[in-house]
Amino acid sequence: MSGEHLISDEETRSIVEGFLSVSPWLGDVEWDRAVLGPHTEFLVGLDGKIPENATLSDDQRWSWTVSFSDPAGTQSTLNHEVVLEGLTRLVYDKDSGSDVYLRLPVSQWFTEPTETRRSLRLSTSQQSLICQHALYGKTVFPTGEREKLFGEELDFFSDQRPDTASPREA
Repeated sequence: MSGEHLISDEETRSIVEGFLSVSPWLGDVEWDRAVLGPHTEFLVGLDGKIPENATLSDDQRWSWTVSFSDPAGTQSTLNHEVVLEGLTRLVYDKDSGSDVYLRLPVSQWFTEPTETRRSLRLSTSQQSLICQHALYGKTVFPTGEREKLFGEELDFFSDQRPDTASPREA
């Protein structure tokens, strides 16, 4: 059967779920269903949504979509196709930026045989990297553990946090 090697909706949705789990500054998260394929605009009803009982053509299928906003109120949306575009850009872009070492596991995952790829789990850092490239075309913010400087966690507001006392106050 053709297309069995393709990255599935379940795989891309899992990537986005991981990204959202390590992005607590994103809010107003709303998951919904979407139709993928050509001419989906003809399925939209008067309410702006595709009815649950819509008749899909052979080259259309149900999928997922998620929308959310950042602290400035900027709305963003991810879906299966957008995540695939970000993943493809990440894998095929030969940019030698500082995150090139973070891309290596994603590239390996991408090129694994289908059954192996589906049994492997990307880290939330790798999932975040993929989604950032899908949304912004680049890495915008740290993807994993908090950045460290000289072995210390980089936190410009540590002196204002109640659980961390400044050495001068101790």
